[in-house]
Amino acid sequence: MGSRILLVDDELPVLKSLQRLLRPDFDISIAESGQGALEILAHQEIDIIISDMRMPCMDGHQLLLKVKDLYPATTRLILSGYADEKEITKMMLDGSSRMYLMKPWDSQQLVKVIRQLLDVREKLRNNALLEIINKIEGLSALPHIYNKLMELINEDAAVARIASVVEEDPAIVSQLLRVANSAFYGIKTGSVSQAVIYLGLTAVKSIVLSTNLCGVKREIGMTAINRDLLWRHASRTNHLVGELHRTVMGKPVPATAASVGLLHNIGIMAMLGQFPDKYEQMDQMLKMQPEASLSEMEQELIGVTHQDIGGYLLEWWDLPHQIVESAMFHHDPFNESVNDRLLVSIVHIASHYAAQEVFNGMNGFLDERVFGLLHTTREECERIIHAK
Repeated sequence: MGSRILLVDDELPVLKSLQRLLRPDFDISIAESGQGALEILAHQEIDIIISDMRMPCMDGHQLLLKVKDLYPATTRLILSGYADEKEITKMMLDGSSRMYLMKPWDSQQLVKVIRQLLDVREKLRNNALLEIINKIEGLSALPHIYNKLMELINEDAAVARIASVVEEDPAIVSQLLRVANSAFYGIKTGSVSQAVIYLGLTAVKSIVLSTNLCGVKREIGMTAINRDLLWRHASRTNHLVGELHRTVMGKPVPATAASVGLLHNIGIMAMLGQFPDKYEQMDQMLKMQPEASLSEMEQELIGVTHQDIGGYLLEWWDLPHQIVESAMFHHDPFNESVNDRLLVSIVHIASHYAAQEVFNGMNGFLDERVFGLLHTTREECERIIHAK
């Protein structure tokens, strides 16, 4: 039996049109209301639910929040002509939807997106990865502060209340203020509230998650300097993603992906703390072979890569799909499973040059095809990077 997709829309002609499009490739169920969708989910295992936004009684946002709570393994998408940017951002922040697709849809592109999402689901459920994840005690658990933060986001709480929750953990406060006051962001403040306003909630969420991971198995894990270098690399990557996107693409990074650089290497933060001896061995190998692939070494010595772990965690934590796939494919932007190839390519470039700056001239792999994809040149990107 093929992958199961549930389509939800209060307009029957729309459902029938989507059903005709998708039925040749997928096992399709349809529902004309949120309640009808929940009844189907109670009796069928659904891989992907695609819901309209504006529906009577229960709208798409309300429905997907319930699905997230009751059936977290189901991938959730909105397909709608309703495009309120604030509402879209809220759905991405609270994890109710992984992606927002607009009506009218491009049939070929819609089928492609669904296949790519299913490919990613399959990659993140392979036995080798799950075996490693299950061995790492506490890795998938969300920190208490993150859960409280999500509750406040759902309530549209004031910044002061959000700041008060962040202030419960001195390590998070320290890292939040370090990122906000870094040369890459340029703000000077000792106020958590001001830092939250300046960086935005997506970045704050990312800092809470990353700080938590740095603490996992800390007693046998990373040294302070390793943690510091990882944070500097993440912060610099995030800054460069913003500058490159604004200059090369002519527009800012979407709000739903504003912290993509902070999280793209979160898998390393998790794995360094769990496999310090392996990474010490890899560090020695990279010193002798600076052009070698860290990912290939991870695969050989551990059985999974930091991209695998990062993608799994970000999906588990309901981060937007753009952030998940940037973590999974920032070393491989032309992988056929990539949906937002332009953003992943920008992360690929930013991470490469940030690593050169932070890790003493490290020369990793840079896929030259990304410049053609972005309709720019290496020289132009380097001009943007070195000007900041």
